[in-house]
Amino acid sequence: MKSFKESFNLLIEKKLKLPSNEKVVKELTKLGKKKNVTAVITSKGSKFNLYVDNQMLDTFRSEKDAVKGLKEFIKVMGV
Repeated sequence: MKSFKESFNLLIEKKLKLPSNEKVVKELTKLGKKKNVTAVITSKGSKFNLYVDNQMLDTFRSEKDAVKGLKEFIKVMGV
């Protein structure tokens, strides 16, 4: 039987239409000044992809780097 987190991640993967070999690592919601930005970090092998509002932004070496990149993106874009 699947846990709640596994089921929830499966729904996110289907919503984003991710390739079958990418797994959701972390979902961040209510980001930015207006709290209307959502971000998802996925893993594919040893690479971590960052999606912001269902658009792939960049690929990183670690989850920690992806979170830093997201914070920098929000800061630069003034979202």
